[in-house]
Amino acid sequence: EQRLYKRQTHTHVALQSHQNKEITDAMHCTSMQHTSRALLRTANITKRAAASLRLAPSTCRPSLKVPAWHLKTCRAPMSHLSWRARSVSVDAPDADVATEAIVGPAWNNSDAYGSLNCEELTADLVEVERLVGELQTLCATLDVTACDTADVEVLVKVSKINQEAGILLGNVAVYANCELSVNGKSQEAKQTLAQTRSLSSKLSQAVQPHSMVLRLAPEALVQQYLEQVPEEAFAVEHARRLKDLTLSLEEENLVTALGVDGHSAWGQLYNSISAALSCDVDGEKMGVAKAAGMLSNPDRSKRLAAWKAIQAAWRGQEEAAAGILNALAGWRLELNRRRGAKAGREVHYLDGALHQNRMSRATLDAMMQAITEAKGLGQRCLKLQAAANGMTSLHPADLMAPPPVLASGDATKGPLRLPFDSAIKVIADAVNTVGPSVGTFVQDASDRKWIEGTEGDSKMPGAYCTKFPKLREPRVYLSSYTGSYQHVSTLAHELGHAFHNHVMRDMPLPETRYPMNLAETASIFFETVVGDQLLSLAATPQERMQYGWYDAESAVAFLLNIPARFDFECALYEARSAGRSLTPEELSEMMSAAWEGRYGETLEEMDPMFWATKLHFHLTGIEFYNFPYSFGYLFALGVYAKQEEMGEAFHDAYVALLRDTGRMTAEEVVQKHLGTDIEDVEFWRGSIRIIEAKIDAFEAALKESGVQL
Repeated sequence: EQRLYKRQTHTHVALQSHQNKEITDAMHCTSMQHTSRALLRTANITKRAAASLRLAPSTCRPSLKVPAWHLKTCRAPMSHLSWRARSVSVDAPDADVATEAIVGPAWNNSDAYGSLNCEELTADLVEVERLVGELQTLCATLDVTACDTADVEVLVKVSKINQEAGILLGNVAVYANCELSVNGKSQEAKQTLAQTRSLSSKLSQAVQPHSMVLRLAPEALVQQYLEQVPEEAFAVEHARRLKDLTLSLEEENLVTALGVDGHSAWGQLYNSISAALSCDVDGEKMGVAKAAGMLSNPDRSKRLAAWKAIQAAWRGQEEAAAGILNALAGWRLELNRRRGAKAGREVHYLDGALHQNRMSRATLDAMMQAITEAKGLGQRCLKLQAAANGMTSLHPADLMAPPPVLASGDATKGPLRLPFDSAIKVIADAVNTVGPSVGTFVQDASDRKWIEGTEGDSKMPGAYCTKFPKLREPRVYLSSYTGSYQHVSTLAHELGHAFHNHVMRDMPLPETRYPMNLAETASIFFETVVGDQLLSLAATPQERMQYGWYDAESAVAFLLNIPARFDFECALYEARSAGRSLTPEELSEMMSAAWEGRYGETLEEMDPMFWATKLHFHLTGIEFYNFPYSFGYLFALGVYAKQEEMGEAFHDAYVALLRDTGRMTAEEVVQKHLGTDIEDVEFWRGSIRIIEAKIDAFEAALKESGVQL
C-alpha cells in the first residue's frame, strides 16, 4: 500500500440532515474529496522535463484513447496529441538538484485565521453558539407529528441560519484539522476539533425537527419550501427517499448526541493511535507516515524493511484496531436494524453507502461484475511487473515500487525526481490543454500557498483536498513531497479535487456537495491528462515501459486492491450481522482470503494486517470507503475519452459535468453528459477495454525493451 492515506475527523450518521453539511464536510476533509492516494498512480513526466532537469528519462506511452468508450476496440492515432504535448516544458533548476533533498511547500492558512486561539476564531465559535440557541427557539415551534401544519417561512428562516452556522463552524473545523494534519500531537488542535464536534452535535440536534419535517411533510408543503430555496431541491428530494427510515425526534437526537463520544470517537481513537505509532526500520525509529513513504523506494530491501516495520507496529495495536472495526460495524448494523424495524423492511449494510454515493444497487452490481470479469487483467499486470524485475511474483511491499531500469536503459540514471515548482509547471502545462483557465488555476494554487507538502515526524499520514467554507478556497495536503512519480501523481490528483471545488465557487453551497464516487472524476481526470497529453514525447521502449508501469499500477489498484477491500468489508458485515465479534486473528484470515480471491497466485504472500494498517476501514462518516474509487477511475476514463470527440468544446462540457455532480444522482449525471446507462454492465466493460489496451501497450514496450515474458 502506498504511503498516502486520507485524514478524517468527525461526521454524523448517514441519515443526518442535509442542512448541516458544511460542518460534516469540513470534519472529514470536504465530503469525498480527501483521497487516499493509496493506489492511484498515473504520474507521468516528460522527456523534455527530464532533459532540462538532467535527470532520468520520462515515462511515456502510445495513445490509447478511444473516441467512444463503449467501442469494442481501443485504437486511436496519437497525432491529435502532438501539438498539445509540445507546449509542455519546465525551467531547468540548479545543476545539483538531483543530489539535493527535494521538499514540498508549507501552506498559508492565515486568510482563514491567524492561529487556533485568535480572536476571529473564538468569535466564530461564540457566534455559532448564539445561532444554535436561535435555531433551538425556532425549531421548537415545529411539530414533527403534524408536518402538514409547518410554517414554511419558519422552515426557510431555519435553513438560512443553519447554513450560516454551518459555514462558521466548518471553517473552524477545517482550520483545526489542517493544523492537526501538520502536527498530529497538537493538543490545541485536538481540543478545538473536540469543541467543533460538540457544537456540530448541538447544531444537528437543534435543526433535527426542521430536517424531519422536510423528510416527512406532504409533497405540496415541500414544494412551497423549495420555491424559496430552490438550491436545496436535490438534497431535500434525496433525503426524502429514506423518509420511511426516520426514527422519532427523540431517537434521532439521541443517535446524534451519542455519536460524538460513541461512533465517531472510534475513528478519533484510530487517528490518535496512528499519529503516535512508531516504526523501527532497520534500527531507525520513525512514524508510520515516513515509513509508508519508503514503500516507493527503488531499493527493494528498504521497501521490505519498511513494510515489515509497519506490520510489526500495528500488530502491537491489533486489539485496539479490531475493537474499532467491531464497534463501527456493530453501531451501523444496530442503527440499520432499528430503522428497518420502523420502516417494516430490511436495511442492507450497503444501503447507507449507496445512498451516500447517490447510486443504485444495480449500478454497483454492474460495475462489480465488470471488475470481477477483469480480474485476470489485473493479475496480468502484476505478472508483467514481476517479469520486468526478473521475478516470478511480487511481494505486497513491491506494489508501489517505481519502474526498474532495464538492461536496455541507462543504468546511470536513477528514478526521475521533480522539484515542487517544476512539478507544478508540468501539471499546469498538461491540464492547460483542456483549457487555459485550468492550468492557470494550478499555478495560482501554488502561488497562493494553498498546498502543504513539508516533511515532519508529527504529520498525519495522508493526502487530501479540503476547503474553507467562508473563503470558498481549496487547500491541498500531502504528508510529504519528495518529487517522486507517485508524489507528482498525488499532487495532480488532489489539484483535480481542488479544481472541482474551484469551478463550483459561485454556486449555492447546497449544490456543491458531491459524493465520493463523482468526486474522483476530476482527480483521476487530472492524473490522466498529466500523463496522456505528454504521450508523444516518448522516444524509446524503455520510456514507454516506464510510463505504462503506472497504468499497470492503477489497473492493479482499481481492479484488484479496491475490490479486495470491498470483499473484506462485506465479509466483516456478514459476520457481525450474525452476531460474531471478530478477533485480530479472524480479521487477518478474512483479509488474506479477500486478497487471495482477487490477487490469486501473483503475490509471494498476502497482506493479512491490511485491515489494521489501512485507515479507510476505520472511518466513521463514510461507509464502504472502497468501491467509489473504482467507480471514479472507470468513470473518469470514459469522461476523458470524450475529450477527443469534442475537441475545443470539451472544456465547457467538462466544467458543466463537474458543476452537476452536486445536484444529480450518479445515474443522472452520466445519462445527461455521456448519454449512457451505468446500470448496464457494458458501460463498465467499455472502460475495462480502455485499460486492456493500455496494458497491451505496456507489454509491447516490455518486449521491445528485451524483457523475457
